Amino acid sequence: MSDETFPITLGGRAWTLPHLPFRAVKAIQPALYDLYVAAGGAAMSSDSVARLGEKELERLAEATWRAVAHVDPALSFADFLELPFSVGDLIQAFPSVAKAAGLRAAQNATAEASPPAGKSIGTP
Repeated sequence: MSDETFPITLGGRAWTLPHLPFRAVKAIQPALYDLYVAAGGAAMSSDSVARLGEKELERLAEATWRAVAHVDPALSFADFLELPFSVGDLIQAFPSVAKAAGLRAAQNATAEASPPAGKSIGTP
């Protein structure tokens, strides 16, 4: 695992995420993958992201909070939701959360759900 970090800025606050431990990944990854699919997968566009519903946005907010809570455990989900940020800000945080959770775009521009057998997604 590298020392690579992934910055997130929301509501005037900034965090730097490390590679997350599995206990965080197992809660974050399913939501991120479902959101990726709901937004059109490899064909994702600003229009498809704009059509995400409240349920999908809530899942993205929760996944982002779970990642942030790893480095800021005092931040409750309720307090996170009170931060002044837009849907666009949350969408911009998506790549950092995904990378911190070990998800990378595959060579063919689709989300890599799992690495090949014997290969860690946390290492190049």
